[in-house]
Amino acid sequence: MSLCLKSITAVFLTFAGTFSAVSVAQAQGANVVTTNFNTVDEAINALGTSTYQTINTGYTETSKATFTFAVPSETLTLRYRTDNTGVALRDDTGALIARFNAGDRTASEAELMAFLRDRYAKDTEALKLKVANTPSDPVAGNPASLMSQMVSASFSNGTDVGPSPLTGGDRARGTASYNHLGISLQTGRYSGPGFSANVTSLPLSYAFALDDPRWAVKINAPLNFTTINGQDYVSGSVGVGLRMPVTENWSLTPELRVGAVRDGNSGITAVLANASLMSNYRLDLKNGYGLVFGNGLTYSKSLNSSGTSYGLSNTINKNGIELSGPFQHQLYGLPTNWQFSVVHTVVGGTPTYIDEWTDVSLSLGTIGSKNGVTWDSVRIGLTYTRANRGVEGLNINFGYEF
Repeated sequence: MSLCLKSITAVFLTFAGTFSAVSVAQAQGANVVTTNFNTVDEAINALGTSTYQTINTGYTETSKATFTFAVPSETLTLRYRTDNTGVALRDDTGALIARFNAGDRTASEAELMAFLRDRYAKDTEALKLKVANTPSDPVAGNPASLMSQMVSASFSNGTDVGPSPLTGGDRARGTASYNHLGISLQTGRYSGPGFSANVTSLPLSYAFALDDPRWAVKINAPLNFTTINGQDYVSGSVGVGLRMPVTENWSLTPELRVGAVRDGNSGITAVLANASLMSNYRLDLKNGYGLVFGNGLTYSKSLNSSGTSYGLSNTINKNGIELSGPFQHQLYGLPTNWQFSVVHTVVGGTPTYIDEWTDVSLSLGTIGSKNGVTWDSVRIGLTYTRANRGVEGLNINFGYEF
């Protein structure tokens, strides 16, 4: 069946799967032409004459046309009249939502696109699609996101294994029986297909022992400055954990953590809450060598903030091993050692674009020790990250604990 100018054109923008894609399709007799998009925003950007003519070469800016724009939360209809420059937007009952008439179809469509972007900027299903299908979301879906940074902070705080150069008072010399404060600086870059991110993090930590020094309250609060694909974000979190001894060499640390990230471009402040259980099992080997096994299970859930929720519900598994050994130099009169670790992360639950990565870390510094009434430890480290979907990262870590 041929379609001539000013014919009625039916174009459908709909989701190909629950979280997979947005598509544009047109029925032409028995044939259906489909173009897939990863996000709602990509589908909105495709509205207009150039896309419509790709589907139907007979379409012009004076054609009569009807389009259906369907997202998981609702179905809308766009209607154009013959020789009319405006476009009407209606809901699934046919009721008018808004009419756009800016003098020509291109200008009218620009107003329509702005309206739809605002309509879906805080739509939960649209946000889920972005997390699942793109690497650029600041909340989840990549190693630079809030979710990833929160889980990494909890893992380091509870296991003392991995990229963080802070000791937390649990490494080679055993459990500290006094309070200590730590500050770190971590900066690095991630890159991959369609993704680049710069991250600078300032983690603060504080631990104080209880009457039984094997028990301790551990507080960790990183502040992160992140640029993802040219967009700047500020995020942070606060976690409070309780170190509980199981055996002489084994401790468990349950932790609760809340974090937030501000997206100044969309005006969205996203909030996540995590509940974690971390395990630290330490073996003191001969000649100053040590081995630490770290395991962590975290449940992360997005909370409603300013009427917005990402609708995320994820379980994150992190497992790592760290080997340490003596280094034949002193720093500030203190003995030094090296620490080498490998930590693997897997994200389950709500689909995320990047859901698996491995961190390989090497750090050098002083062995945490009691010096008067203080805990002195200075460390510098380097971390290489390899994630699925071709993403890689390199971070430099510096920490001082006293």
